[in-house]
Amino acid sequence: MKRILLPILLSFLFVTNSIAQTEDFGSWMTFSFNKKIVKNFDFNFDQELRLKNNLQSVNLTYTNIGVTYKFNKYFRISPVYRFIDKNKGNDSWGIRQRAYVDLIFKYKLGKFSFGYRARLQSEWRSWGYASDLGNVPELYERNMFKVAYAATASLSPYVASELRFQYRNPRIPYHNGFDRSRFYAGLNYDFNQFSSGGIYFMCQKEWNVNDRQTLYILGFEYSISLD
Repeated sequence: MKRILLPILLSFLFVTNSIAQTEDFGSWMTFSFNKKIVKNFDFNFDQELRLKNNLQSVNLTYTNIGVTYKFNKYFRISPVYRFIDKNKGNDSWGIRQRAYVDLIFKYKLGKFSFGYRARLQSEWRSWGYASDLGNVPELYERNMFKVAYAATASLSPYVASELRFQYRNPRIPYHNGFDRSRFYAGLNYDFNQFSSGGIYFMCQKEWNVNDRQTLYILGFEYSISLD
C-alpha cells in the first residue's frame, strides 16, 4: 500500500507546486523628468513601459505625477499620483489608479550612501473591470533599503531590497501581512549635471498568495533633472 501511495503523494505535491508557482522574465523601461519649482520643492514626472511573458507582450504602462519637498539634506517627502493602463491578459485593457506618499531618508558616509523609503500606497481599479469591488482600494505599506557606492564621480553601483505589507485587498478580504519581496542590483551613471542613466536586475517573489509568481526584471532608467 505504501508503495502505491508514495508515488501518488509525490505526484500530487509536484503538480500542486507547479500550479502554485510560476516564473516570468520581463523588462521595465523608465523615463523621469524632475524640475525645481521653488526652494526645496521639485516637480516629478515618470513614464514607464513594462514587458512580460519573456519580453513578448506589454504588461502595462504608467504615468507618475508628483512633487517632492526636501526638509533638509537627510529627509524628504513625495506625494504621487499614478495612472496605469494594464493588460488584463484577455485581449483587453483596464485602467488602475494609484496614490501614494513616500518618506525618504538618505545619509552619506564616505563613498557609501544609505537610503530608506517608506511608502503608503492605495490603488483602485476603474475602467475595464466588471467587479463590484473594483473601486474599493487596495492598501499597502512598502519599505525599501538601499546601499550605493560611489566608485567614480559618475558611476555608482548599488543593491536594494523591498518588502511589501498588505493591509487590505478587497479581492482577498481575509488576508493581510507581508506578501511580496524585491531584491535589486544595479548601476547608475551620471552623463552630466542634468542627465543620468541606470541599469538594474530585480528579482520579485510573492508570499502567502495563491498562484505565487517569481519575476525577473531587467530594468533601464533615464532621467533629466533641471534646477
